[in-house]
Amino acid sequence: MRIEPDSIRLSGEGSLQLQLYQALRQPLLSGLWPSGALLPSSRVLASELQLSRNTVNAALAQLVAEGYLQGQPGRGYCIITQLPDAYFQASRVANSQGLPASANTNSNTKPHTSAEMLVQAATPFKTGLLEPGVPDLSAFPYRIWQRLLQRHATRPLLGVGGDVLGYLPLRQALSLYLQQSRQVHCTEQQILITAGAQQGLYVAAMLVAARGDKVLMESPGYGRLRQALQLQDLALGYLDAAGPEGVTAEDLAAQQHCKALFLTPGHQYPMGGIMPLSQRLAILQWAQQQGCWLVEDDYDSEFQFKHRPVASLQGLAQGQGVIFVGSFSKTMLPALRLGYLVAPADLIQRAASIVQAIHGDVPLLTQAALADFVSEGHFSRHLRKMRKLYQQKQQLAQQLASQYLPDWQLHALHAGLHLVLRCPAAMQSSFDGPLLQQRLAAAGYAPALLSKYQFAGETAAGLVIGIANISPADLERGLQLIAAICGAAPQNLA
Repeated sequence: MRIEPDSIRLSGEGSLQLQLYQALRQPLLSGLWPSGALLPSSRVLASELQLSRNTVNAALAQLVAEGYLQGQPGRGYCIITQLPDAYFQASRVANSQGLPASANTNSNTKPHTSAEMLVQAATPFKTGLLEPGVPDLSAFPYRIWQRLLQRHATRPLLGVGGDVLGYLPLRQALSLYLQQSRQVHCTEQQILITAGAQQGLYVAAMLVAARGDKVLMESPGYGRLRQALQLQDLALGYLDAAGPEGVTAEDLAAQQHCKALFLTPGHQYPMGGIMPLSQRLAILQWAQQQGCWLVEDDYDSEFQFKHRPVASLQGLAQGQGVIFVGSFSKTMLPALRLGYLVAPADLIQRAASIVQAIHGDVPLLTQAALADFVSEGHFSRHLRKMRKLYQQKQQLAQQLASQYLPDWQLHALHAGLHLVLRCPAAMQSSFDGPLLQQRLAAAGYAPALLSKYQFAGETAAGLVIGIANISPADLERGLQLIAAICGAAPQNLA
């Protein structure tokens, strides 16, 4: 397909080169022009729009440099096929709110307003290379999963609601798995199947705190947890979790009258600290003395590379005073939207009532297929395979980061699906995160800014990059691109 020149209109404002640049860029960002389409030749554009060839070539060269177009010998300029869809969508959301598309909605020093939370909630889920939190989608055993789905597809009882706690065979299989792998203290009657870990965290917050109560969470930490706690009008306090052990008992000593502490002891998110046994026991003791609930987010502790996953807080506490939340988004597929919550017996029915009120039944067909996937051993085999694969990818990412970004500090080295890159001290004041993201998005990359996870006024600048769902070549190219952009002179980044 070739774009017709009569669809291109100059605004009449600014230089002719700028007008043409904007007239070509806007249909690309809005998705009006399809990927792979060809622009009119520079000669035709110059003739139809009554512009000089130099003006046309300069505008086209700028769009090529920014990653929107690609020159093809003998054909002209082609719209690149892997433009960042999430960037288009985010621009539309921002513009519909009367905000500039490049506005930085992160707030480190003040709570989000209701309007800010609505903008965040409306922003689509990003997809792109180096995106944190996405497993290797190409390595999933789709044939096995399809066979298990087909096995249960014709069962009429799975087409309606069932037990409010979830599909019993899945809860039974999960109970056995959690006892063996994470030393969780539970029976199937203490497990609630949720529509992902995010729902589990929201339900946990409703179980343990009421409006105005003081709760604590980590910083840097999980932004969606923060949003869930803010939506419930809880008084949020933040604990430094940037160290190699995550939250420490020493930092908790001064905290009083807290209803709950939300934490990721198995693999701190995103900084990667792994809490040792001594700190776990000290935090359990503090929580018992304070009468404070612990909510343990076990989002990806299955992927430890130095040793087996350490025992859960919930297991150390014999199931008392700790709510354990997990998910299959990292171990399986994010699109499954399946998670679980383990709570003491006297809370589990209330937790189920909350899920019924805000969501209803979690689909039974996927639960049934997952129950077989776990009980027949496919899940354990898949975890072993992925643990080895992710360790190799983590090692490669560290090697390439050290090669192309030698002055940057690396964190989250020993577990998980991401790597944290902290820029050198000399770059902290000049680091332009939104501009870096924009440049990377134009090439199809979607790492997260470290500032997105900082809630207590921290100033460390850097990136959180996903290392799982990316090829070695794309990983190397992405790190080369980060190095090239950050190493350029400021005037070249403007």
